[in-house]
Amino acid sequence: MRTPTLESFLADVKDHVLTINLDQGVFRDITLKRPNSGSFYYNITTRPGHLMISGDMGTFVFKRLEDMFNFFRDESDSYQINTGYWEEKLEAGCKRGGVKEFSSDVAKDILLELLDEHLKGIDSGDYDRDKRDEREAIEEIENLISLAESDEYDFIAEIRNWDNESNNIEINDWWEWDFTEYGYHYIWCLYAIVHAIKLYDAAKEPSHG
Repeated sequence: MRTPTLESFLADVKDHVLTINLDQGVFRDITLKRPNSGSFYYNITTRPGHLMISGDMGTFVFKRLEDMFNFFRDESDSYQINTGYWEEKLEAGCKRGGVKEFSSDVAKDILLELLDEHLKGIDSGDYDRDKRDEREAIEEIENLISLAESDEYDFIAEIRNWDNESNNIEINDWWEWDFTEYGYHYIWCLYAIVHAIKLYDAAKEPSHG
């Protein structure tokens, strides 16, 4: 799964214009949108203790401080986001593009680690003769990786129904594996919140009247 970077996010919003719809203390409503286009537009609304981002990239609601702009505000130019800690403050997320999503890259890393452990077991003589075929073990992992890249549900079904007796690789306690990572929409929206606050702060500076 492709993960948004700061550079890709800034490219998505480079033509966005800030519109302040409401600005009464911690009651705010702001929109960032490209003129004459709804692509990548988003809206941020705050009330005491809550912040909601909604728009083209999904909806997420956070709860923490009286003024949530203070919670997300980044004084640096690096756009620091904290995926894990901010997730703890999440009250609700959208159905499309949730906080965490299945990742074939994560699945691949887990499977390659499993293969590495298996091959080390072969070298040390831990396995019986019928479990010592390196080529078949490698092919089994390659097939699983290919399945993970093509269809998440077929991949999970294959892992769930794996037969240790007929395969070289043994798969045990697979349900403890986490094949997910933070989703594209979630990370994008975190960057979007930080970016919006920066533009809002700049617009509120005395030089802007």
